[in-house]
Amino acid sequence: MTPRIDIICAAYQAGAFIDETVQSAIGQSHTNWRLWVRDDASSDDTAHRVAAWAARDPRITLLHRGAPNLGVVSGFAWLLAQLPDDTAWVACLDADDVWDPERLAVTLGAAERHLAATGRDRPVLVHSDCRLIDAEGHELASSYWARAGLAPTPTPLRRIAVQNVATSSTLLMNRALLDLLRPMPTEGIFSPDWWFTMVAAAFGEIVAIPTPLVGYRQHATNDVGATRGRIRDLADLVGRLGRWQSSGVRLRRDLHRMAEQAETFGVRYASHLSSNDRDVLEALAAIPQSPFWARKIAILRHRLRAEHGLLRNLGLLLRG
Repeated sequence: MTPRIDIICAAYQAGAFIDETVQSAIGQSHTNWRLWVRDDASSDDTAHRVAAWAARDPRITLLHRGAPNLGVVSGFAWLLAQLPDDTAWVACLDADDVWDPERLAVTLGAAERHLAATGRDRPVLVHSDCRLIDAEGHELASSYWARAGLAPTPTPLRRIAVQNVATSSTLLMNRALLDLLRPMPTEGIFSPDWWFTMVAAAFGEIVAIPTPLVGYRQHATNDVGATRGRIRDLADLVGRLGRWQSSGVRLRRDLHRMAEQAETFGVRYASHLSSNDRDVLEALAAIPQSPFWARKIAILRHRLRAEHGLLRNLGLLLRG
């Protein structure tokens, strides 16, 4: 019998997309799965639509609907805590994304081959590239990794702590990683998929699949790897300067979030971390509060990445 995969989905205001999302799970070639959905106090018909699917397919369960609104981090932490004792594999599915039919089969196969080759039952996280799609499902880019300039390897904690490489709806993790994740903090975490990847980087292994297996939906607020092209006129230049200024605000906000997450990670896993990893996390956590020159030196040592390119690194160093 093929292994069973437990799928967790935290849904909020997803009525426009949730049917397509659930259909993509039902259409998997790997059919031995259970889908656990938490409605996070949606005011639209998200919960009603999920309940209708659950009435038709016993593999689908609406675990919670309505208040309280936990938010994405606490929602995922709650879902992890509810998983049954017999859970062996966990996949994540965002309520607006769409899986390719082979998504589960390919990621599970990669995980099993990796564990068999290494001969160790270590924590493992598998993820893949994905396509970018718009609200109507039209393809925006065939590769998120290429669009965002993202290299999936290498994955030491010192790199993953400053840049996530894995997208939620592509993730698959084994029981050993799940046991390390629970209980998951609900404060001081920027995003669940980033947290999961940090835990795998620190204590297990990460397997990257270059094939896009997911339609990663982009909304009006997304800005993934956008390219600007050459300046067309004065108005274009002014617009870009305004975006550059606002991006500085976003950059400093993200720097604070990264630092807070690093501190949270260091506290949560203090007794399990190597001395090198503890030192890196402490240095990252201290960046926002450091004096000017100490902050610049810390960013230079720990935050800059070669794959980000000269201009992006320079911008971070100057405005961070």
